[in-house]
Amino acid sequence: MMASSDWIEVQRLAAEFQRTQLSSTLQKLSEKNCIEIVSKLIELKLIDVFYTNDGKEYITLEQLSKEICDELYLHGGRISLTELVPILNISYHAIESRAQNISQTKSEIHLVSGQLIDEDHLDRIAEEINENLQQSGQITVVELSKQYELPMEFVLQLIRSRLGTVIQGQQDKHDHHVFFTEGFLARNRARIRGALSAITVPTSVSTIIAQNKLPERLLFAFADELINTKRIQASLSGGRQVNVATFIPEIHSRSQNEWIDNFLKQNGYLEYAALTRLGLGDPKSFCRKRFKDTSLLYLSSCCVGSNILGQIEAAIEEAISSQSWVEVLPLLPSVFDDEDAEQIIQHVLKTSQNIPDKDALVIGQSAVTSNSFVQNLKIIFKPMIEEKASEVVASGDYLQSLADQRNAKGKSFKPEQANEKKDRKEERRKKANEGKLGGGTQGRETKTRATKKKYGKGKNDSDDENEGDVVGTNSASLELEFMSIEDISNVLKKQENVSDAPDEFVEDIATRLYPSLQASFQEAARLAFEALLSSTSGQRRQTHSELQDRLQLLLQNIKQGEKAIQFFTSLDVQQQLCRHLLKTSGSELVNELVSYVSQDTSVASDSKDLSPEARQKIISGLPQNVRVPLQGLHKATQGANVEEFISETEVALSACDIVLRKVDKKKDKAIPTQQRHLLIEQLNAAKDAALVLHVAVLLLFHTVTQTVLNASGRFVPQIITFLQSHLSPSTAELLSTLQGLVIQELTSKGDEELLETIRQKMEDLIPRVRETAVTFKKSATQD
Repeated sequence: MMASSDWIEVQRLAAEFQRTQLSSTLQKLSEKNCIEIVSKLIELKLIDVFYTNDGKEYITLEQLSKEICDELYLHGGRISLTELVPILNISYHAIESRAQNISQTKSEIHLVSGQLIDEDHLDRIAEEINENLQQSGQITVVELSKQYELPMEFVLQLIRSRLGTVIQGQQDKHDHHVFFTEGFLARNRARIRGALSAITVPTSVSTIIAQNKLPERLLFAFADELINTKRIQASLSGGRQVNVATFIPEIHSRSQNEWIDNFLKQNGYLEYAALTRLGLGDPKSFCRKRFKDTSLLYLSSCCVGSNILGQIEAAIEEAISSQSWVEVLPLLPSVFDDEDAEQIIQHVLKTSQNIPDKDALVIGQSAVTSNSFVQNLKIIFKPMIEEKASEVVASGDYLQSLADQRNAKGKSFKPEQANEKKDRKEERRKKANEGKLGGGTQGRETKTRATKKKYGKGKNDSDDENEGDVVGTNSASLELEFMSIEDISNVLKKQENVSDAPDEFVEDIATRLYPSLQASFQEAARLAFEALLSSTSGQRRQTHSELQDRLQLLLQNIKQGEKAIQFFTSLDVQQQLCRHLLKTSGSELVNELVSYVSQDTSVASDSKDLSPEARQKIISGLPQNVRVPLQGLHKATQGANVEEFISETEVALSACDIVLRKVDKKKDKAIPTQQRHLLIEQLNAAKDAALVLHVAVLLLFHTVTQTVLNASGRFVPQIITFLQSHLSPSTAELLSTLQGLVIQELTSKGDEELLETIRQKMEDLIPRVRETAVTFKKSATQD
């Protein structure tokens, strides 16, 4: 046996050897060559393959599809694409593309949310759904979607396609995502019928559901069915919202409707809050449905019948016809508010044919009056307007207001307009100058006309830029106010026909009257101002003459002061005295001139005691033909050159059309005497030692030089130094002693004992200084 098997093996090997010798030679390919050949075939698109994730193998599309289907079968008909990646060792992208191809070519396989599912698996799911449905009586697509981790629409389609075959049930008509069994519907229909039949009072649907544990979805459907078939005598109000809807039995509705009808008939209105207390969830909708054939006005808090609307219409009609007013809210029941009253008024005015809509005026929310009533109230303020207009014109407030308005308007002028005005003024000035060249009476007459044109204020004058601004400017923000709204309200409250009106009504009327009263006041003030200008035109000649006398006297004092200053040999002292002279007498002269020129302009000033800053501000607002000369004169007062000041004065007087009279020699000779008497009066009135010394040395200087020196107290030492050569030694010593005591008093503050001694000595010297200054004669010094 052993030998026989060995022999058979030998024969087999011999046959294989012989077959090998007879076969042709085979060519073996290396792995690299295989890779290159496959790559070339892929490049030429002769084959279409996928690489494995490790890159060692290739797989064709058909093979990949076959393996995917095999794995789907092995996994029970449902597998995720992500699970196939490690199993097949192929990329997710490749698997996803083939899965899409499979779902498109094979109707029994579906690609859902990254999963492959076949029909067998869906049938098993449908059987499970049917079992759950039969057990619970109802199912929802939302719950199934969560349970099977499938989209809701896919689950819904799954159930619909098998409803009546695999799945025994029916779909909810109101919610397509809910399914019931016939037994479930029958049980709940019976429960809902029993619960609703037992209710005798209005009950909220939420309460019914909570107490009976009824399905919310079925309650409304079965309730509507039972009500429509007359199985239950009741109604549902508030729509199909659980928290709002209310179930109302007919027996309750009948008594409720009777109460509502009687209340509306007796009172003429229905309050929504009262209907809500009766159990109505939406009172306004109920009223619209219940009284659809009745004319009611639906307001925010209630609805109103025709009786109340008729009463309000009659009250408004009477108030308008009698030119009075009516407050509507007190005429309405207490449940009505301001908003309801306003809606009623608007409705009555819109629908009534007896009330002229244009004459009716609604004040606030609930008051009605007529435009005629408001216009009649304006008559009350007419005397007050005239009185206040006269006051503001007389006080100068109106003129100042015009000035402020002119300045505000001037800021918005365009340069082109200003240049045009300037050119016209230049032409007028040239014509005036040509008239002046005629000389004699004719030249003086031309000058008089020019003065009237520049400063004579008239209604139709518009040549001068200031006059044009005064007449034309009407800036509301800078106008004088006649009365505030509060003041107007106070006046109205004193009137008999408004005294019992609410404060809001009076304030609203005052607000409406304010613009027209303000306009009337402005017009009255303008007329009063023009009347004042007309009445003052006759006083101009007298004022002009008085101004000439004052300017003539001031100019003489300045010239006398300059003459007195020349007695001092120190140039520094002369310069200081000249500066003081121009700051005092010079400034007084400029103030007189500026005050006069500005009287008929918008920058008028009654004050003659102007600071340099105030004077400059007034000059800046004057017409250019007088502004430039006055600015030069104003600048001269800040210097120390008296001759320059006198020269600028002559230019300014010419520009202002003021001609000074020729100096009266008799009056001129009397001036030194008058000045001496004035100084003596000041000396006798003086009590303070420093003032006594100041006036005394000025009086002595006047006696010595026959000139009046304008000097302040700081120049007393220089004046005493000058007088020493003209006084007796005793007189000079007396003045020096008093001067020393005055200086000691000023420097000895705090030492009361020393001050008392100094004051006692000064009191002893003051009578002697007075007597010496008054009795001093120039001839005595010459002797």
